[in-house]
Amino acid sequence: MRLELATPARRRAISLTPLIDVVFILLLFFMLSSTFTQWRQLDLAVPGRGDAPASIQHQVQLLSDSGRFSIDGIEFDMQDTDALALQISAQADDLFVISANNGLGTQTLIRLLDTLKASGARQLSLAEAP
Repeated sequence: MRLELATPARRRAISLTPLIDVVFILLLFFMLSSTFTQWRQLDLAVPGRGDAPASIQHQVQLLSDSGRFSIDGIEFDMQDTDALALQISAQADDLFVISANNGLGTQTLIRLLDTLKASGARQLSLAEAP
């Protein structure tokens, strides 16, 4: 009696092509659905020796990281946008010179610049801390 033994089945190799396709589709999805940081430019007056006529300057002093600052001695808070807009509206074309106390964060200074711009100030300049 002759026995016919079946030849063992060969294992098929797993193709990596579908895996690569899925990885590229996921990569494309995450690239298209993510948001990227938008960098903005701040317009600052640079001190120089130009012959431009001197404009009225207002001293802006950043007092704390919580958003307290003063314009010519009058204290404001960054959240009080109505009072700030009212103060700046009459002086929008004047130069606002901003200085910060030592130890305050740069992000607070940038928020102050943004707040002043949003309130209507057109000319901003940075000064050294007193």
